[in-house]
Amino acid sequence: MTKKLIPHTRKLTVLAACAFLAACGGGGGSEGGGSGRYQVITFKYPGGGTGGTLLNPPSTLSATATSGLPVSFRTGTPTTCTVAGDKLTLVAAGECLVIASQPGGAGADGTKWASADDASQLFNVLKHAQVVDFTPPDYVLSAATKSIALSATSDSGLPFTFSSDTPAVCSISGSTLQLLAKGTCAVAAKQAGNDSYKETTTQRYIAVDPLLVADGFAPLAPSDSGIGASDRMATKQGGGVAAAPWNTLIGGWKGCPGDAANANWCYRTVSSDGSTLTSALHVDKTKLETATGWFAGFNNIDIFAPGLTSFKSSEDTTGGLQVVDEKILGFTLGMNSGLQSSGNGRIVVHLDLGKRYGDNRCNVRLAALAWVPQPGLVSYAVPLSNFVFIKDEDTPACELAGETAVSKDDVQNLPNPYNNAGQPTNMDAYTAALDKLAGARASAAKLLKSSPVIRVGFWVPEPGNTKVPTDGVYATDLTIKGAITIQ
Repeated sequence: MTKKLIPHTRKLTVLAACAFLAACGGGGGSEGGGSGRYQVITFKYPGGGTGGTLLNPPSTLSATATSGLPVSFRTGTPTTCTVAGDKLTLVAAGECLVIASQPGGAGADGTKWASADDASQLFNVLKHAQVVDFTPPDYVLSAATKSIALSATSDSGLPFTFSSDTPAVCSISGSTLQLLAKGTCAVAAKQAGNDSYKETTTQRYIAVDPLLVADGFAPLAPSDSGIGASDRMATKQGGGVAAAPWNTLIGGWKGCPGDAANANWCYRTVSSDGSTLTSALHVDKTKLETATGWFAGFNNIDIFAPGLTSFKSSEDTTGGLQVVDEKILGFTLGMNSGLQSSGNGRIVVHLDLGKRYGDNRCNVRLAALAWVPQPGLVSYAVPLSNFVFIKDEDTPACELAGETAVSKDDVQNLPNPYNNAGQPTNMDAYTAALDKLAGARASAAKLLKSSPVIRVGFWVPEPGNTKVPTDGVYATDLTIKGAITIQ
């Protein structure tokens, strides 16, 4: 009885081993694959990256056998994916099963190999994501027009439908947007997709009758080469503009050299149509690696309200933009991917008011923090209720009786509400930290209603002594595009 059990046990052991190997490849041997040496197939997963997305070019399948003999492929789901040789083509959304086989035979050295157990890979075939171009105007003045013709396109070529998410401010009939009231109009462009393309909805915000800070920039004058810092630029509305990138490893104290030797490290550009301004600060990797002691820097863009280029030195500055019932500061801003992905993608936004205080030494400054959810251009709608009154730490004598002020660090250190994918997964922590600044927020709200906005600033702090170079350069690029509005 024992002699009969031993071969049966061995057979069960071999079958169990084959079952185990089939989970990560395929094996073969004398028990089921013909006579010859045992071999295993290793099959690389074909569904990673864009390999599992429709409309991409055929991908190359890759599998090897321990015998060194060639592996062949076939599809188990021909309505979803097809195989020709080692080329895999995706034809429909759903599950794709690809099977790799090696039938055995003689190797190059004459060794006879048994057929391998088939190895398979199963993955989901996804529809292709659409690339959408939907660019309605940043703002509209109802005195000039009461309606807007909307249009949107995508690489699918399929038609869009439009809807309003703010029906009290704007309505939509077909592709025509009707203005109904002052405020923020939220418009959605939807493409329903088809068998190959994924459904997509893109939302944009249009400010209806906003306070306009700026809408584009005047081209750089020939005498203003673009190298170094500058306060000689202007918006198309005649407001003064200053760009001040700075790092201790490039220039002196809060300076950015305007010489040819630093042309690639500290500069600013304005697009040919004037819609975009970029202030760039790049630090050579070798400077970072050889630096000793403390170093830091920042990138800063300041933009004055239409027709203003400076503050009065010893009294309140008049003019500017007076907030009455507006709720949001809207702008589109871009940051380079290296800085954003390093976890330092934050922008301190300033509203500098005309009110002068502290023996006429300081102007009221309000600040809010905008964390960057992703690299590239992003449209922001920062609630005015998020702004706090900031103390002037360089001038201790500047105190405003009866108002609560906090430091810039209190704003800068608010937690990041986004995860690495740009999803707002930490919003509760951000809101709780903001609530702790309630006194300074209340003072900011009161001051904002009593004094005009003279200047808007965007300040990106470089993380001091943090070495995160990309392609040999630590880059801090700050780009402003289109309109800046208070709505």
